Amino acid sequence: MPIATYFTFEDQSKEAIQFYEGVFGTSCQDLVTYGSLGMPDLDEKSQGLVMNASLVVEGHTIMFSDTPSFMTAVPYGRNVGLVIEVTDADKLTQYFEGLSTDAQNVMPLQKTEWSELFGQATDKFGINWSFNLI
Repeated sequence: MPIATYFTFEDQSKEAIQFYEGVFGTSCQDLVTYGSLGMPDLDEKSQGLVMNASLVVEGHTIMFSDTPSFMTAVPYGRNVGLVIEVTDADKLTQYFEGLSTDAQNVMPLQKTEWSELFGQATDKFGINWSFNLI
């Protein structure tokens, strides 16, 4: 049974999708806005927000949604992160460099006891990532 990851933002899904498309060389094919649902009482800002969208990264689905005005945004906790495990060092380095752009809490890629290359970063959207060469 596959498990997908869901990112919920206040209003940054379109920006995040564009960023992750560039980092991972993938594209979103299913973006739906709240406005496309035909909700007549929805304010103008919420109309343009992402209701649902997804990207497939290394066979894993990452889904996106923004928080419209009639809902309350709940920030992610810092106890959850995504781990990218690939066998290609160049690809891992490319992902690390892309996600490290404007990132915080960066642990550079380095050799560890369990991997020839391991690193971590909290990207500019506050998502925690670990990178592990397997």
